[in-house]
Amino acid sequence: MKKQTNLISQNLSALRQYHKYSQEEVAEKVGVTRQAVAKWEAGETVPDIINCDALADLYDVSVDALIHHERSKNSTPSPM
Repeated sequence: MKKQTNLISQNLSALRQYHKYSQEEVAEKVGVTRQAVAKWEAGETVPDIINCDALADLYDVSVDALIHHERSKNSTPSPM
């Protein structure tokens, strides 16, 4: 589960930065606190399925891509 959590946190951080959103902006758009977004990106917690769906919609990716996409070491962050 640790690897999966790490993928989610990396994807959330990369997508937020790609879209040039602050953690505060993501929190407002999804309806959570900035601290929740920070914890998701740090890998301390993971978003529930409702929030995964909202994040996938925000970033225009599938929930599957949000959870499972693994970037190669040489690729740049981009929408999945």
